[in-house]
Amino acid sequence: MLVPPVLCVIGPSGSGKTLLLERLIPSLAAQGLRVAAIKHCQHVDAAASGKDSDRLARAGAAPAIAAGPNALEVGGCRGDALLLDLVAAFCRDCDLVLAEGYSRSVHDKVLLFHPERPGRGGDDPSVRLVIGGGEGPQVGRDDVETVASWVLEWLRRRRDMRKALVGAVLAGGGSRRMGWDKSALTISGRRVLGRLCELLADRAGEVMIVGGAPDRRDVPVCAAWHPDARAGLGPLGGIATALRVASAGGQPRAIVAVACDMPAVGGELLDFVLAGRDQSAPATVPINPATGRLEPLLAVYEAPALGSIEAALEAGTRAVRDWLAPAGAHLLAVPDRLAGQLENVNTPEELEAARRRLEANGT
Repeated sequence: MLVPPVLCVIGPSGSGKTLLLERLIPSLAAQGLRVAAIKHCQHVDAAASGKDSDRLARAGAAPAIAAGPNALEVGGCRGDALLLDLVAAFCRDCDLVLAEGYSRSVHDKVLLFHPERPGRGGDDPSVRLVIGGGEGPQVGRDDVETVASWVLEWLRRRRDMRKALVGAVLAGGGSRRMGWDKSALTISGRRVLGRLCELLADRAGEVMIVGGAPDRRDVPVCAAWHPDARAGLGPLGGIATALRVASAGGQPRAIVAVACDMPAVGGELLDFVLAGRDQSAPATVPINPATGRLEPLLAVYEAPALGSIEAALEAGTRAVRDWLAPAGAHLLAVPDRLAGQLENVNTPEELEAARRRLEANGT
């Protein structure tokens, strides 16, 4: 299921988020975009939240939704559902979704400060534009034209990134060293699998889960599940399955694959890998600067690679690195600042260490 790009507008109460959207939506609509708006409501009832959604609808958002525990329940989709599921349920025909709130989501964000309490940009790497802050890329509060231009450029890059691409979370494997299914890993009370699905869907437009049948709690319903075409072939078999599914409709499509045991992966790293994608190579694979090793379980695999991968599987190859060596993959040096996002966890001890570190950082 294809979902449109999502951009969140966040900031403290009274900072003018709804007003900014009211002014921004007509400017974007004038460029021919179909813009949806979703306002996140935590402590207000449906009638009160509807006032802001009405303002956004009058500005040109279609649909304009107020979502929260008491604000929405349509067709089994509750207002406290995952943002990505609300988008999939109500906004599939839109070009862009502007979400007010959702400060803890994985989606890219515009941070708006209170006019009387300007602050710093913060350390959240998903914040891509700061309005009324003290540092970082920012514009003035009333400069809607510049904000609209920035959004249009952001949307252009996101659309370019998505061309002929599907996200795939690899959830197979016996998890022998962990002792239980790694697709159930949680950090800060949130399933890593669900978070990875959201990150990939936002960048590819479509995401699948490949491997063992996942527990669907806290996992976007728009993430389709596909069992391995042939069990017991390891991650390389999962990549082959994902490539087959991605191109099943007759349109050759690449996959951006991430293993479900990589809890630190963030949008910044995915954007870096996708920006460095070489479509003429069978795969684009990052090199971990901390270890010097290839990281084939966070990589892009082009559609034509399927034949070579299937031949390798038939010859008995199971390790992805063994296929990469002769395949001629494009290798991408990852900056040191992103090395931590390449971590994977294989034992309960590694998981606990990663959990302490990531929760301390607010991930």
